[in-house]
Amino acid sequence: MTPATTALLLAGTLLLFGGVTVWFQLRARRKFRARTLVPSDEAAYFGRRTRIRLINGVLLSTIGLLIGGAYLTGLERRADDLGEHKPEAHLDDPAAKPQMDADQKLFVRAWAAYWIVVLVLVFVVLALAFRDAWATRAYAMKQFAHIREEHEVKLRRDLAVYRQHRANASDGGNRMSGHLPEEEG
Repeated sequence: MTPATTALLLAGTLLLFGGVTVWFQLRARRKFRARTLVPSDEAAYFGRRTRIRLINGVLLSTIGLLIGGAYLTGLERRADDLGEHKPEAHLDDPAAKPQMDADQKLFVRAWAAYWIVVLVLVFVVLALAFRDAWATRAYAMKQFAHIREEHEVKLRRDLAVYRQHRANASDGGNRMSGHLPEEEG
């Protein structure tokens, strides 16, 4: 498989994955807005999560377009042509080394800037994905603590009811029925 084919497959995959991500996030946002009576912490979390994932989907599609564009426009072919060694050029002699003209130097700068932008976008996607994962973890831990707290309150209440029941049973049920033991004479 040639590098161009591999790059175009990668670009297509990124474009497809980014598009599907955007579609799912727009659908999730629509469904979430249709809900009523959403707790404020849940609304804030899901709003931020949808926004971050939507941005990530757009960035993934952009990266796919940039990678595909580099190969479809011939940018990479021109860069490869600049990098080819001429058989008559001797690497030992610096004077025999081919020199780049101003147009080629400008192209190399533009080509490097192009790929630097792609790399920066990749790092932004990774940073946003990490932030999303961290926010999801924090929200899950907060929900877990809330559930555990509610569970402990219910257990304490049930334990109090159980102790009251046992205390009543050990008294012979007199406290619950309201009867006082009769005095024997």
